[in-house]
Amino acid sequence: MSKGALTYGTPTRSVVDYFHFFYLGLANHFFNKIPSYFIRKMIYRHLYRMKIGRHTNIQMGVRVYAPWKIAIGNNCSIGHDSLLDGRRGIKIGNSVDIAGHVKIFTLGHDLNDPSYKTTGATVTIEDEASVFTGAYVLPGRTIKRGSVIALGSVVTRDTEEWTVYGGNPARKINVRRIDHLTYQRNYKRYFH
Repeated sequence: MSKGALTYGTPTRSVVDYFHFFYLGLANHFFNKIPSYFIRKMIYRHLYRMKIGRHTNIQMGVRVYAPWKIAIGNNCSIGHDSLLDGRRGIKIGNSVDIAGHVKIFTLGHDLNDPSYKTTGATVTIEDEASVFTGAYVLPGRTIKRGSVIALGSVVTRDTEEWTVYGGNPARKINVRRIDHLTYQRNYKRYFH
């Protein structure tokens, strides 16, 4: 270990951990409840270094882990009370609609490792995809362009473009009859 490195259990490391979790706690228990899209977006961009595109709305109650590893494109909507676990990275394309109560995970534990080590990978959601209310996306998954994840589904593997998935685990249930979208997904409800 290098000289001066912080180790768990040391008083210095405890102070650093305290302020790190306090910093994230402000995002997840205070700033995410401010009833203004504009103010929340400015705080996420400038205080938490989250990359957020133009005309993208993050509704109230969204929880974020490692927001500096989250990139969201243009014309997106992130629904209320969702979780964006950016610890291994989240990449969200343009015109993506993520409904409320969606959970996107990038980190978990190796159940076969005696030390229960963490394991995970980046989640990618490509352009024009939709993730409906209550869906879960597991670490390392890619939701391809135009894919739809149905209500309450659990995404355990990558999807195909312009295809509808549903269930637990999510399975292909339909193919969309379009290959591009023309409407804007920047829906706003004021004071949300």
